Amino acid sequence: MKQSDLKYKSATLKQLLLASLLLLFSCQKTFSQESDSTRVKPPGLFVGISGGPDQSQILNTGMLTIGKSVSNQANGMTGSLEAGYFFSKWFGLSTGIGYTSFKGQLTLASYQNKFNTTDSENETYERQVTGTAITENQNIGMVSIPLNLNVRLPLGNKLGFFVQGGLEAAIPVQKSYQSSGTFTFKGYYPSYNVLLQNLPAYGFPSNAAIATNGSLKLNSLCLSATGTAGFDLFIQEKMQLAIAATYGQSLSSISAYKQPEKFQLSSDITQINSLMGGSSQATIQAMGVKISLRYFFGKQ
Repeated sequence: MKQSDLKYKSATLKQLLLASLLLLFSCQKTFSQESDSTRVKPPGLFVGISGGPDQSQILNTGMLTIGKSVSNQANGMTGSLEAGYFFSKWFGLSTGIGYTSFKGQLTLASYQNKFNTTDSENETYERQVTGTAITENQNIGMVSIPLNLNVRLPLGNKLGFFVQGGLEAAIPVQKSYQSSGTFTFKGYYPSYNVLLQNLPAYGFPSNAAIATNGSLKLNSLCLSATGTAGFDLFIQEKMQLAIAATYGQSLSSISAYKQPEKFQLSSDITQINSLMGGSSQATIQAMGVKISLRYFFGKQ
């Protein structure tokens, strides 16, 4: 695990702990002022809305003939609508619909490749490509439908600790990338034993700054595992407020790219292909804090 990951998770847990302590303190004052006649009965049908910030990462692993890349985390947001039912004070099921944005940045210090091709006069030559300071920003948005098991441990008349976990089927609705870098293109003609370089008019520029964007190829359906843990509080007879830490990760690769024999990051100044196309797999993960508001329909 990277040091940056540990720092982020530590900061997130500290924020959750502070929020939980504030919630407990507020709840304790409320309990001291109320009698047992105001007790709230948790089981029953409910609907809710939730959302909050998270930090997501798109992991492109097993880079093919490219080199070592670095994947960075990015801030994102998640939101959802849910409906569920508690069969008892402790157990329930829930589902709904949600949206989560995943953002990631890949950096590649250097790139080198060569391949045979033909020019406008149909002469065969070896095209040599080098690149430096390559950066790719990937942006993925998923609409998801979860199926969760809810476990709640009552801590008092209104306060409870809960754990929620399950599976999530997600459909990518946003799948874009933006790439930039500095590239040099050379052409070696073995028939003439000539190397053409620094000739931008003929398609062989040196140190050319390139910036392009495109669409990522993703599977139409992705499956993820999710987990949530935190505290909830009935702020009114049928209204519940909750704060929790969340974590989710895809169970398999989300990439729909076919494995090439040799990946070409760029063949000319008009395009930089996504680094995901040169990866053996791509996965997504996110960790954050979520605030939820639930309404229970059952009589209390």
